[in-house]
Amino acid sequence: MKIRQLRAQETRAKIVAAAEKLISERGFDAVQIIDITNEAGVGKGSFYTYFKRKEDVVAEIAHARFEDIHEDSEQQVGDVCERLTAFLTGSVDYIKEAGIRIAQQWVRGVVEPGNQDGVNKLAYDRDVLHGLIEKAVQNGELENNIPIEKLSDWIATQYYGIVFCWALKDGENDPTEAMSDFCRGMLRDYLNPYIIRQ
Repeated sequence: MKIRQLRAQETRAKIVAAAEKLISERGFDAVQIIDITNEAGVGKGSFYTYFKRKEDVVAEIAHARFEDIHEDSEQQVGDVCERLTAFLTGSVDYIKEAGIRIAQQWVRGVVEPGNQDGVNKLAYDRDVLHGLIEKAVQNGELENNIPIEKLSDWIATQYYGIVFCWALKDGENDPTEAMSDFCRGMLRDYLNPYIIRQ
């Protein structure tokens, strides 16, 4: 990689880190683009080299670690329930770590009509869930007749519901606890009829 490309990656990373820090501390509405660039130690024009608007940085923050969480879940020792649980609880832990203010802005943004970030994130999560279940079928853990599409949609709905409720209640409940309860209970109950017992 060329020096110029490395510097561009570093600048983008500084902007994202600065935005995450400031939005977590102050809330989305209280942070201006100039605040982000000042915190990052870059010129205001640098922001617009990588992002069109402040909402785009929030989307970047929200999506930043999910691929690592997905890869970690695939490496999880145990059955398909444990791999799904690793992805779901890991995702919620990351959202919780990023902070309620970022989650609230993300919720606000994704429900806007035509917001492609929200559509893309939902499609990404459904694809991950679908892939984890499909791999379990291929590995002989689950029966072939399991309704993968329906199950992926249902799990994604539960996941989003937990995050949305946490954001709407201003952090009143613990999303990690809610997700763990879901994974131990309803998720396992739904998969049980399709588990191939050795």
